[in-house]
Amino acid sequence: MPKEMTFSSKWLLNTDSTGKSYGIWLRQGKKKTAFICTACNVELSCANGGWSNVKNHAETSKHVQSVNDTLEFALLNSSNTPKLPSINIRTTGSSNISTSSLATTGATTNRSSGIQIKNNSDRTWTHTEKVMRAECYWTMATAQLGFSYDASQNIPQLFALMFPDSRIATDLAKKDCQVSYVMVHGTAQFFVHELVKDVLDAPAYSLVFDENTIVGGPKQLDVHIRYWSEYKHGITTRYWRSIVYTNGTSEIIGRYLIDLLKVDGLDLCKLFQLGELITNRDNTNVNKPIEVMLEKEVRSDREIKTGFAVGKGLVTIGSCPLHAIQNAFMNGFTASKWQIEDILYDFSFFFAQSSARSQDYLKVTETIDEGFDRFLKQFVVPRWIEIGSIIERIIKQWPILIDYFITYLPKVNKTIATNDRWRRIKDLLERKQILVLFHFFQYLYKHPFWKRLVWLQKQKLIVHILYEECTDFLRNVLQCFVKDDLLINKTGKQLLTVQFDVQLNQKLESKIEIGDSTRLALNELSANDRNVFFKDVRDIYVMITRELLRLLPLGNDLLRHLQFMHPLVRQQESARTSLMIVARDLPQMLSGNDIDELHAEWRMYEDENIPDEWYEQVSVTSELPQTTRYHPIDYYWKHVLSIKNSSGNVKFVVLGKLVKSLLSLSHGNSDIESDLSENEMFVTDDRSSLNIATINGLRATKEGVRFYGAGKVHEVPVSKALVDSIDLAYSRYSTDQEKTQQIIKDKEALNASVQLLKENELRLAENEQRLIDEQKSLQNELDNASKMLDEANYRLQAAITAKNFGDIKTAHLLIESVSKKMGFLRTQLRRNSDYLSEIRKKLRYE
Repeated sequence: MPKEMTFSSKWLLNTDSTGKSYGIWLRQGKKKTAFICTACNVELSCANGGWSNVKNHAETSKHVQSVNDTLEFALLNSSNTPKLPSINIRTTGSSNISTSSLATTGATTNRSSGIQIKNNSDRTWTHTEKVMRAECYWTMATAQLGFSYDASQNIPQLFALMFPDSRIATDLAKKDCQVSYVMVHGTAQFFVHELVKDVLDAPAYSLVFDENTIVGGPKQLDVHIRYWSEYKHGITTRYWRSIVYTNGTSEIIGRYLIDLLKVDGLDLCKLFQLGELITNRDNTNVNKPIEVMLEKEVRSDREIKTGFAVGKGLVTIGSCPLHAIQNAFMNGFTASKWQIEDILYDFSFFFAQSSARSQDYLKVTETIDEGFDRFLKQFVVPRWIEIGSIIERIIKQWPILIDYFITYLPKVNKTIATNDRWRRIKDLLERKQILVLFHFFQYLYKHPFWKRLVWLQKQKLIVHILYEECTDFLRNVLQCFVKDDLLINKTGKQLLTVQFDVQLNQKLESKIEIGDSTRLALNELSANDRNVFFKDVRDIYVMITRELLRLLPLGNDLLRHLQFMHPLVRQQESARTSLMIVARDLPQMLSGNDIDELHAEWRMYEDENIPDEWYEQVSVTSELPQTTRYHPIDYYWKHVLSIKNSSGNVKFVVLGKLVKSLLSLSHGNSDIESDLSENEMFVTDDRSSLNIATINGLRATKEGVRFYGAGKVHEVPVSKALVDSIDLAYSRYSTDQEKTQQIIKDKEALNASVQLLKENELRLAENEQRLIDEQKSLQNELDNASKMLDEANYRLQAAITAKNFGDIKTAHLLIESVSKKMGFLRTQLRRNSDYLSEIRKKLRYE
């Protein structure tokens, strides 16, 4: 057996026919009988031929192109990087470094140029990979900018004409670029895979939902994941999947979610919270059955993983405050007799039904008020709180509306009096109470509610201050109509016990908060109308407060104790107490030993010297000499959790695990409120037939651009793994198509079997009916024969009595004939019954 050849470091000194050193790309392999080409990123054997194996590989066209691309890339980047010291290799044997170290080092240089070339994963791009990278960029741009697939058909050819000196543009134009499958099976698959890897590095994650209706009918449930990203070193909420269904039950949706989590490899044991399923009408708490199903699955997985049953599954911090406050505002006014919705509907639809009326109104307003330039806004139900801006415009145009509806329209349109909507609007404008009502609504909208809703809609981490903010909001509403001495120094829990619906505890009419403009408008009302107005105001305040107490998470102890994460309370005794309460309430996350370690870490955290700039950012403005603003809470904890001890190890291990998990709790849907506009951008009227795979591909790719490039395609780092995913897109697409075709074939075969079964059932049913009819006919014949037999017996008895032998013989013949017939009929009936039983058995089993 011939001896195996081994790698020789002397090969690195050889040069090819063009004078390039083999040391640029040649490395020793994992075994001594192998070599690595860093330009082609491949390991080959040299056991049989030794140097000839290396030389043969170096002469292949693919290798020559790869080396040229490598040197081109290095030359392009040499001007942008500090010049590295040249390593001179002398063929005489004397060198600055040994050839053995050159064979194993992570970088080599061309001896004439001194340019460093990196190996393995850091190797440069080949021309083919550059073309795929260009394809990747265009695919991401298509998703980010909302281009249709049809718009991408001739773009590569356009690039080739725009950049005629670019080989990449030319070869991209020659390539069969199918953006659809590249996006679904390339970029989207890569970004979802990277998302899952990032989520698995987090100690816990939450699922956040948003439901929209797709153009054409079916519902789309967008699922996002909220977690601590080690890539971003902070909390992030990222799009994961979309589920499309028509009339799917909660059980079906829950089962599908569980299957998706398992298919993508997400750890169910780390599922910490299930966000609220907010529908397009903002109905909350509709996902209770889904939560129960996932809770059961999470507990089961944790029991399998740990070997013992865990008392707690998913965590809840109450309903979304944004929707709770909005619904409380809506319910407070809709429960009154003021009928705000009906009034605004009449104003909106009077003009919406006729463009001529809108033009007439604008012309009239120009003659009354030259500075007028804004038309009435249309009222939309889903965002009820936003009618404040509509009413604000109505108040400003009140004199114009009176002049238009009461004076102008009856003059120019004699038939307007027959219009029911006009009569209702005229009646409203003539009632002074309506303007007072609008002023009060505007005050309540602008002051206690609107600012809080705007604050909640911002994409901020507020879970550590959410309880305090909800308490302050409730206090602000109570202060509008409840006596001050009942509210002074009351904590959040104590506010829940205030008897606000007792009139003795409420302020006098002169003290109730209704706004200055409302009080000014009240002067136009009679004493009786003022009394009715204040009674309605009290009822509205009481209803709003009752709804806030019902909907806001003011009774959630976990949310209340999350305030320990605030930087300003770290040295307070209450913060340490809250920390331990939260830790003991999460046995699914922390063991007894972890809690002991957590207590020790918190003590060190209290004594830590933490710079103010970790949580404060000072900005200087022209209006204020100095304004202190605070960094997001995850920015602060990113720095705290990066503190290391003298050994170089992370100082706060258990505390970091707990804080990262708690910050991943979802406190609303503000992070994903833009989903509706994104769906509308992708699923337009002419693209309403997009399937769920395409929607997932578009959304996942766009999410990848947002996460890795801050929404800018050119800033997304395109790695070799991403390009490899693009390269595999077609094979994945083909495999997927084969599976789809196989499913279609299986379905067709199943349908054919079902059809055959139905035909057999129909045939058997027909035979059954025929046998039943025959059985009835035979039974009738048997009954008639039985009657004939009775008649023959009667005749025989009569003939015997009369001793009429002729009649006796006739009767005997008749009896004999009827008996034979009855025997035949009975045989037929038995046979018929047997056939019928067999058919019914077949029908029952089939």
